[in-house]
Amino acid sequence: MIAQKIYALQFSELKDPKILLKGTWLVILHASRIPPHVGLVINGNYNSLTIKERELNVSLEALLKTISQKKIETLFIGIVKHPVFSSDHQLNIFQHQLQQFTSVKHGEATCLSPIKLFFEEFYAIKKNEEILFFDFLELLKENNYISETFAVNIKGDEFTFNAYTAEELQDRIKQEREAINKPH
Repeated sequence: MIAQKIYALQFSELKDPKILLKGTWLVILHASRIPPHVGLVINGNYNSLTIKERELNVSLEALLKTISQKKIETLFIGIVKHPVFSSDHQLNIFQHQLQQFTSVKHGEATCLSPIKLFFEEFYAIKKNEEILFFDFLELLKENNYISETFAVNIKGDEFTFNAYTAEELQDRIKQEREAINKPH
């Protein structure tokens, strides 16, 4: 039998949200879901690709309010500051990369797709369409790109991700797309 790899992350409780106003943060919403949703906060500006659309220029305040009201399990993973490019430049490039997609689509794009472009551009993480989120996170850990991790609505000090397959991910995207395209 093949041993199941366990994807765990140590974290601290987010006590001062102001820390998220500077630098780059990988945001994992609905952390226990299969799959979780992933976006980026750069200098307090949240952007992501969702099943419905591109979310651009969402304020940190609005994001945190939604997380609080809906009690969303969330992780904020601090990304080591880039040695050359400013956070503002990175934000502009990431928003441009997001424009390459209209939404999360079965067989086309996941919420991780634009994030992979960002990390390929700025952190030399080779873009691999096959790689799933938790393996992507392992690459960030192996390359020492994670500076710190904070959590909201998660107990303890370590979070273990639920593993899933590429097929499960695509099935979930297909279900979600069908749900939003149903006439009400």
